[in-house]
Amino acid sequence: MVQIGYLHEAEVRHLIEHPVKDFTLRYEPAASARIIALTRGHPYLVQLLCAEVVALKNTQDTALRQLARLEDVEAAVPEALASGDMFFADIAGNQIDAHGLALLRWLAAQGEGAVLSKAAMARQAPEQLEPTLRQLLQRDLIESADGGYRFQVELIRRWFA
Repeated sequence: MVQIGYLHEAEVRHLIEHPVKDFTLRYEPAASARIIALTRGHPYLVQLLCAEVVALKNTQDTALRQLARLEDVEAAVPEALASGDMFFADIAGNQIDAHGLALLRWLAAQGEGAVLSKAAMARQAPEQLEPTLRQLLQRDLIESADGGYRFQVELIRRWFA
């Protein structure tokens, strides 16, 4: 497994706001912050979501095209999930087993930012819990947080939801 890692916030912000020289689209601070929150700085997911924001802006009236707002980012999410389907499907089909898939779907259904205890997970998926958690942690799909577990990347959670 190749560990890619996440970009630092300043790097993500630069990638969002200045992907190429003389990039004319500007982002409201809330829009950039939301992209960072949705992607956690995952390089592919940042580019995927930003490409969909640009595509959306290009369909809007000329007066609205120069500024990406929070609403634009949220509107671009379903398109990013659809156009990035191969990325997400690879996780589901090639990187985790059936136990991991079931646990991720259940965890995803709990909503954005949800932290579930190991006890709650054990009630949901009593078979193979320990090896499943290890697999999901190793794949950087979930992380320990506040005495439980949550998705590392919101955009990935949304695909599983």
